[in-house]
Amino acid sequence: MSGRLPKPVGTFGVPTKPKKQRNGRWRTTVRYYGAGGAQQLERMGVSADDARNRLAEAMRDFREQLGRDRITRNTKLIALAKELLVDLAGDDAYTAGNIEDYRREIYVSTDRRANKATIKIENSIGHLQIWQATPGELDRHLKHLVSLGLRRKAKQHKIILRAMMQIAVRHGVLDTNPIDGVAAFTRRRVLARGKIQDHGALPAFRAQVRAWARGEAIPGTPAHTSGPTRDWTVVWVVDVITGTGMRPHEVFALLLDDIDLDASDPYLDVTGTLVEVKGSGAGGWVRKPAPKSENGWRRILLPEHTVQALREAIKDLEVTAGPNPDRLLFPARNGSVRNPNNFGRIWRAARGEDFAWVTPRTFRKGVATAVDHAYDNPERAARQLGNTREVAKTHYIDVPETVPDNRAVLEAWARGPGTKT
Repeated sequence: MSGRLPKPVGTFGVPTKPKKQRNGRWRTTVRYYGAGGAQQLERMGVSADDARNRLAEAMRDFREQLGRDRITRNTKLIALAKELLVDLAGDDAYTAGNIEDYRREIYVSTDRRANKATIKIENSIGHLQIWQATPGELDRHLKHLVSLGLRRKAKQHKIILRAMMQIAVRHGVLDTNPIDGVAAFTRRRVLARGKIQDHGALPAFRAQVRAWARGEAIPGTPAHTSGPTRDWTVVWVVDVITGTGMRPHEVFALLLDDIDLDASDPYLDVTGTLVEVKGSGAGGWVRKPAPKSENGWRRILLPEHTVQALREAIKDLEVTAGPNPDRLLFPARNGSVRNPNNFGRIWRAARGEDFAWVTPRTFRKGVATAVDHAYDNPERAARQLGNTREVAKTHYIDVPETVPDNRAVLEAWARGPGTKT
């Protein structure tokens, strides 16, 4: 005697006839036969027809979810973001620093010094359920960020939301990614400060930073009267960035062993950068023994003002004789890597009101502009910054490639017109 044939996987049974409950409402059920076994759906209605219609809608929208933490159309975006971070942690293509960048834009910081009103995914659209995250709703969120002047944050949120919603697509909750329907960011046709409009500001900026470090008053910052002396490191960092075009995090990852000021052509090697890893290092910052990209590994010849700054910085390390187990050029007072966020506060004080637009990245862009204008060669400028890759490294096996000699141009830019080097 043959048994009952099993139901095909992925199909529903026959809905039950609606039954009136003691509370006056009507109830109907149906079984779904999935890969994980049979499960029952039920719906209630004010009448038999209402119950049937509600069950029909549930059958239409139903997607089988396998696994412990099931993702459904009612899953909140903040839970979906958590799932994304788990996925990224298991992907070798993403470093701990990359994952921390995502986490920082998803969750509100628990640091008591942080501004709780800062817009994150958690406190803006994290409460939405997946079915509520329509293209229009996500588009409004991104445009709101742009309207507040947070264009870069809007781009970051768009990248994160695209990855989040793709998980919902992969789990069968959505047919298409709603981020595909949001408006594209329009390009701004405005000259960037530090490239053309304010390219000649470096000599005055260097002079003001030195005045600040000596304790003098500058526009927006009063004179130093008491407490620890001002940190002269900001003076040296300015001269290193303007003489090399290094990324700020590469500057704070510089090792003494990567600098040779006694060579016939003084140089430094870029061999690492700082990354933020939650729960590690100085406020989560650690040195990664590799630059941001393969192209960032390079040797840079140094102009005279940068050589002088490096000699002063190294001499200061010898005089203070503080802890420095990693032999960093710019260590923190306790010998660990310097927290870039803490340095940012010093930078803002030293730039004052007249140079409020200047960031460490401003003069990295300025280096590229100075080299490009002098030689009319964008490729030469890009190699200085470590942004392009040379196909052949025939003459430099196990030695960083030496960038073109741009010292004279950068020295003249730093000193200003009419000043002898």
